[in-house]
Amino acid sequence: MFNMVPSRGRGRDRQMMNWDRGFDRLFDIFDTSMSTDIVDKGDYYELVSDMPGLKKEDIKVSMDDRQLMITVDKKDERSEKSENYVLQERRSYNYSRRFDLTGIDKEKITGNYKDGVLNLKLPKLEKEEEQAYLDIEFDD
Repeated sequence: MFNMVPSRGRGRDRQMMNWDRGFDRLFDIFDTSMSTDIVDKGDYYELVSDMPGLKKEDIKVSMDDRQLMITVDKKDERSEKSENYVLQERRSYNYSRRFDLTGIDKEKITGNYKDGVLNLKLPKLEKEEEQAYLDIEFDD
């Protein structure tokens, strides 16, 4: 395939590639992935999500009739001052994940957040809701 960036000499290309790699690594600290495992424990599912460095107020867990939503909204500010040096940084990010609640007893969901790990217990419905069928008249 063709490279869509015009070439300006091998040395400059190598410099740009190194700069791009460094730039990508810089943004690794802003990783907004929410590594999550869901394990079937028989009568319930266990949802375990790694969210290190967050505080209680950064995490919101909500649900509607069909989905569970985990949202992270984090804002950091840092300020350092010395004789001739001033540093002020701000960082903010927001991300979320949604999970299907089909077959889950929404009234009995429990959970906790400790040491950077969110753990939710999602109890299964004792009796699967039966599918409702419509009584339709068919003409012969």
